[in-house]
Amino acid sequence: MFIIALMLCEGVVCAQSWSVYTVRSSEIVGDDIMAVAADAKGAVWVGSTLGLCRLSGRTWTDYSMFNQKLKDQFINCIAIDGRGVLWIGTDDYGVFEFNGTHWTEHPKEMQKYNMALIRDIAVDRSGVVWIGVTLSGLVRIEGKDWKKYTAGQGGLKSDFIMDIAIDKDNAKWVATNEGVSKFDGTSWTSYTTANSKLPIGNVPAIAIDRKDVKWIGTIAGLCRFDGTEWRIFDTKNSPLPDNQINAICIDARGAIWMATQKGVAVFNGKDKWQVYNAKNSKVPNAAVRCMMIDQKGTKWFGTQGGGLVRFEGYGVKGRVVDDKGNPKPNMTVRCGTRTTTTDADGLYYFELPADAAGEITLATDATVEPPNHSFNNLNGFLFVKDFTVSTALVAKGNSNEKVVVTPYLAEGYITISLESATAEVEFVNAKGESVRTIANYKNGSKITIAKMPKASYTLYIRTAKGEKSLQFNLK
Repeated sequence: MFIIALMLCEGVVCAQSWSVYTVRSSEIVGDDIMAVAADAKGAVWVGSTLGLCRLSGRTWTDYSMFNQKLKDQFINCIAIDGRGVLWIGTDDYGVFEFNGTHWTEHPKEMQKYNMALIRDIAVDRSGVVWIGVTLSGLVRIEGKDWKKYTAGQGGLKSDFIMDIAIDKDNAKWVATNEGVSKFDGTSWTSYTTANSKLPIGNVPAIAIDRKDVKWIGTIAGLCRFDGTEWRIFDTKNSPLPDNQINAICIDARGAIWMATQKGVAVFNGKDKWQVYNAKNSKVPNAAVRCMMIDQKGTKWFGTQGGGLVRFEGYGVKGRVVDDKGNPKPNMTVRCGTRTTTTDADGLYYFELPADAAGEITLATDATVEPPNHSFNNLNGFLFVKDFTVSTALVAKGNSNEKVVVTPYLAEGYITISLESATAEVEFVNAKGESVRTIANYKNGSKITIAKMPKASYTLYIRTAKGEKSLQFNLK
């Protein structure tokens, strides 16, 4: 018997769709990507160290060259508000607004609030714009009202802002170089290495999932914080490819995507991972600085010198092991017309097209329960649940009837397949003592064995055609 547990892998990649945009292969303005965002029409806006551009369908538009309105070529961050207005953070000229036609610059505010080196921009649930400045604190813009928060005023832990996330209660979570500060509109709460399990103060990224769990990316690994408990993931206790996490996104299925110095990692939030790097994908051998998941579920990765990467597939992962947890390599796995095999660790992996539907099956003569794993409209990374496969044990005896016993030992039961509708079933121990008898067993039904003593048994199956038996061990 062996058990199949659908988990993770680095296995064969099928039917994937990767695109890489560089200055040599496209009309993108630069290869050093700092920011990427998608508008309501599906156009992708890209900020680089050489300016701003837009990809709409297959058409690139350069908003940097000869643009007297957008004065800075260093585009560090992009946010789009509910009106469709772009908020663009730059190095030397503060923040710009662009509604598709008109540009708005804020030189007075830029000087008043010392808004050089803008690091991040977020729009909250009320439409208020929050701007994180690298060395000068947090700026709030509500209509024409501007306000600045600094560490010197109390509350905010540091003026070195790195990222901003908004929770379900509209509270702002501000990632800094000295920890994370939460602002509920009235009061501040800070989490540092001194008062929490945050492994280091330098926090480049933060994201919040549908359950309001905070995923905090540091330069020393990933932190999960549910408001009470902390859990830390790093290269020592997980497949995380690098401890420096530069950006975090969460897909429609709740998988956490992380941009790192050594590729992209995907995590189900518990124990299952997938890594994309230059060895198994089109992600270049360069640091991934930023990322974005658009409304269609397409992933966009901005790299340091390697251009922009677009990934349109959806991942399905699984693993095959035996009943002792040992991997089962070279197992054939099918998904629609695609097939792959498990690797040396018993792992397999499929990349599927957008809006995929289908089922995962195994090319084996063993009994599978459930017989397949079905899914519809796959719009995120799918970490499929475990299912069990058992080799059938054929009973022998004086009957010409075929009797097959399928043990699901991990689940604590067995089933018996008969040609007859019913049978008498008896368990006899090694001493020849009858331990249990089922006088009227119905073909194919479950027999619970979880509470039976761990011992060697002979199982007798008696029908009108005769008697058959087999021996097995409960360990």
